[in-house]
Parts: sequence; C-alpha cells; structure tokens
Amino acid sequence: MPTETSGKQEKELPMISKEALTSFQENKQKIIKETVNRSLKRQEEVEHHGQKAREILIAGLGFMTQNLEVAMTLGEVTFLHDQLNWARDRLPHDGVSMEHLLSRFQIYRDVVKETMSRKHSPEVIKYIDWMIEHQQKNIEK
Repeated sequence: MPTETSGKQEKELPMISKEALTSFQENKQKIIKETVNRSLKRQEEVEHHGQKAREILIAGLGFMTQNLEVAMTLGEVTFLHDQLNWARDRLPHDGVSMEHLLSRFQIYRDVVKETMSRKHSPEVIKYIDWMIEHQQKNIEK
C-alpha cells in the first residue's frame, strides 16, 4: 500500500522474511565493517574526514543500517525516505556529496550480496535498491 510522504506517494515493499531478517542481523556488523573498508579506499570521497574517516563512516552506516532494519521489519520505506531527505539537507554541510552517499549505498549493496546467502540477500537488496533509486533522484534535483 502506498503512503503519502512529503507530498509524494512512496511505494511500500514487502516485509522481509524472519529468516532473511535474522540473517541480516547476524551479518550486519560484518556488512558495515566491509563497507567501511571499501569506502576508505575511495580517498577522494573520504579525505575531507581526515583521521576520523573510519569512525564517521561506521557511525553513518550504523545509523543507516538501523533504519534499514526497521523498514524491512515493517515493510515501510518511510524511515528510509526520511533518512535520505535528512542526508540530502544535512550531509553537504559536512562535505559529503550526494554522489558519495550513492557510492556508499552501492558498495553496501555489493557487500550484502557477497555476505548473505543467495536465498536471503534478494529480500534485503530490494530495500537497498530502493535507497539507491531514491538517492539518484535526490542527485537529479
């Protein structure tokens, strides 16, 4: 069922299975860690954070992961929509471009696909794909 969010309708996604959610929860720290490691290799995207780059990425990806988990549990993208709109307004003040954020989402997606089982990862990837699509729209604005 679509919901009205910020004047635009957003499609809802199906809640993920209990098994997929459990798999995600068991792997989320590994997913965050590997996403951070890969993101740090993109010097041009993180150098402005200086010595705190790892810490900042862990905090940001941890927050995103919490919101992703809530959205998947409820089958609602509202949490993700609100987070991405907040990021669009706030993160440029911290030197994080919307393209950098999109890059992190794409890395996160790759890590989920590699880390979780083929049986469970597609359920999670649907939500990440929604985030990537929404972020691409934010960039186009």
